Amino acid sequence: MLGIVASPAELPAGGVAWGHGGWVPPAEREALDWLTLGRLLGWSAAAGARPAALALGRRALVVTCDPESLGPDDVARLETRLREECLLVIVRGASSRHPLAALAGARRGTGPDVGRRLAWEGPGGTARFRPAAGIPMQSVDPSPGTEVWATVDGRPALAVRPVGRGAVATLAFHASAARDAAGAATAILRRLLVEGPGAPTAWLDLERTLVLRMDDPGSAQKVHCSTWCYAPLGEQQWAEIATDLRRRRARLSIGYTAGWVDDGDPARGRLVVGGEKPPRRPGAVHPSPRVRYVDLAGHAPGRVSDYEAEFRGIQMIRRAGLGEVELHGHTHLHPDPASWAAAADRHSERGWYRELGRRAQPVIDARPSGQDPVALGVAALQRWFGVRPTTLIPPGDEFSDATVRRALELGFSLFSSYYLALRDGNRFCWCQHVCSPYLNEPDSSWFEAGLPVVGYFHDNEPSTHGVGWLTRCLDDWQAAGAERFLDLRELAAALNRRVDIDDDGATVTVDEPDTLPLVRPLRVALRVPAGVPSIVTVRRGRAEHRLEPFRGLGGYSVIDIPP
Repeated sequence: MLGIVASPAELPAGGVAWGHGGWVPPAEREALDWLTLGRLLGWSAAAGARPAALALGRRALVVTCDPESLGPDDVARLETRLREECLLVIVRGASSRHPLAALAGARRGTGPDVGRRLAWEGPGGTARFRPAAGIPMQSVDPSPGTEVWATVDGRPALAVRPVGRGAVATLAFHASAARDAAGAATAILRRLLVEGPGAPTAWLDLERTLVLRMDDPGSAQKVHCSTWCYAPLGEQQWAEIATDLRRRRARLSIGYTAGWVDDGDPARGRLVVGGEKPPRRPGAVHPSPRVRYVDLAGHAPGRVSDYEAEFRGIQMIRRAGLGEVELHGHTHLHPDPASWAAAADRHSERGWYRELGRRAQPVIDARPSGQDPVALGVAALQRWFGVRPTTLIPPGDEFSDATVRRALELGFSLFSSYYLALRDGNRFCWCQHVCSPYLNEPDSSWFEAGLPVVGYFHDNEPSTHGVGWLTRCLDDWQAAGAERFLDLRELAAALNRRVDIDDDGATVTVDEPDTLPLVRPLRVALRVPAGVPSIVTVRRGRAEHRLEPFRGLGGYSVIDIPP
């Protein structure tokens, strides 16, 4: 549905991931940003190099390579497609001498410059933004007959010219550089994709969505690490969390660690597993849901760490439909637990509590097949919760390329670090559109792009400061604009689907995956130039629904497709 013509230098050379999970300079990820934006809309997306990639895309085709790298034959091919198809072609401005400028009805103007007032002035009504950072741009000079759909400081920033059945949109800015400066730039690009093709459009509605992620339940780190020491949440605290989630119609992802590591020291604490006292072996791994530990001479003498009560509280959250567990490693500790237990700094050095980082990878590589932490963690969650996780959350946000490869092999849909990796066929695509600010950092700017935000925290805060800490944070996020609270499973289920709409605007098709059913209704937004019908037919394989659209955010019509 979305095609991308990229520079060969930017396209990945095989491998299991496009991107690496850290910040990538805009010039190196323009195609990747467009591809992940398309995926967040619920569209199929593909990228390639010219000339073959010029045939990609059914609704939209984005040229992310240097526009002047297109030859006259390439431009002629684009014009043929535009005259025959209801296609939107998006380019950056070319010089007046280049044939692309004539086709687009706009040429590259003067620059570079920085603007601070961004406005959408195209179809669907105006929208104005004042981003905190300036947007780098190079002006566009439109020809007569070319419409200006967006401006920066009153100057043309997006010019659109109808060509045949389609249209060409010329940008005055580099999409990825503008996105880094302001989420509002992504909102403009998203609106262009929705409004530009001139045909009915359907997409996933994820505006003002906060995805909630709590890390560390189940982990032994909170007992052993001197700088990260606190009690697991008890059943009463989980009940209070459930009350708060329920009144917001929210779901919570619980990054769980199912392997509890013993330091083997009976003088420091008393360990009970499943009601019995096991032999104390340094580095022994026990199931977290069955652990009860009493601190005798450790960091908090007298404290009872009741992981069994924590497990019961999490099960209550799950039964109530308020969230689901995801994988936060197997033990959260270095994968050689015996070495950790023998180390003099085992209780103070945080590096020992990074199970999937590069320092740990040689130990993981030496393990027998199927005994790596990710595989063991998946098996443990299936055993204790009866669920296969959708998302891998690396402890301490540390991971290696091999970790990403293993997550792909084991069928994960998402990889959640500060950025979010989306599964796209047989690879992960790192998405810098979706960030993970800490939950106590609410700000309306996170929602400017109209894309989801992951708000993450640890069980540390509600344990140390009380569940009221969580309540206050969520109140602040709602004040900042959050209107829907999802968990990662619900997001993964949505992103695993592809939505499309027929040319009549009355029939929406949803491609269903073989696994990962919807958790709650799937919200899909609709834009139909002639007006959205009063009843829309939704086709999902052999199933069919007739739904009545209602008004959603931004004035678009939306439908809620039932699970």
